[in-house]
Amino acid sequence: MDQIEEIFKSVVDAVGQAVTIIKTKPDGTTDEVSPVDVNYIFGSAQYIKDMLDERSKGANAMPVKFPLIALQTPNVITVDSADYQYKTKINLIIACSSKKDWSNEKRMETSFKRILLPIYEKLIEVLLADPRFDWGYGETEFVPHTMSKNFDYGRYGAVTPSGQEVSEPIDAIDIRSLEIKVNNQTCR
Repeated sequence: MDQIEEIFKSVVDAVGQAVTIIKTKPDGTTDEVSPVDVNYIFGSAQYIKDMLDERSKGANAMPVKFPLIALQTPNVITVDSADYQYKTKINLIIACSSKKDWSNEKRMETSFKRILLPIYEKLIEVLLADPRFDWGYGETEFVPHTMSKNFDYGRYGAVTPSGQEVSEPIDAIDIRSLEIKVNNQTCR
């Protein structure tokens, strides 16, 4: 059985290769960046926070920590048909670094329009094009999910269920209940 956590690593890699974002430099000028190194982590909110904190330190420091696509676990899979391996509803977060003193308007322009929304849109495109998934909704293909732009993480801090705050401010898009059917394995 193909593991959704491993499948999503290759999905995130494909998103990074295909997306173009606009990075804002400290002096306020911008650079168009493509391809983009998109960090991928899967696990509980606490694990994701711990990994980001750990990877910020010394020898384990990551060259690129953000932008990030994180697959939140646990993931419940349902095996109920011979037509596909399993189906699941997953939760993702797409995040980038932010500043606590930014206004919502600054967040919208700098984080959401330039980084997060292009990654979100490319993620949906990559998912629809990936033959490992069955979207089987007739002629109109779409990825069922809910999405919200979270402006509060950057201003007030993102926290884990246990109340621990992520070590740096982020802006993020939360994707909930993204419905996926993983196709049966085929001979290659």
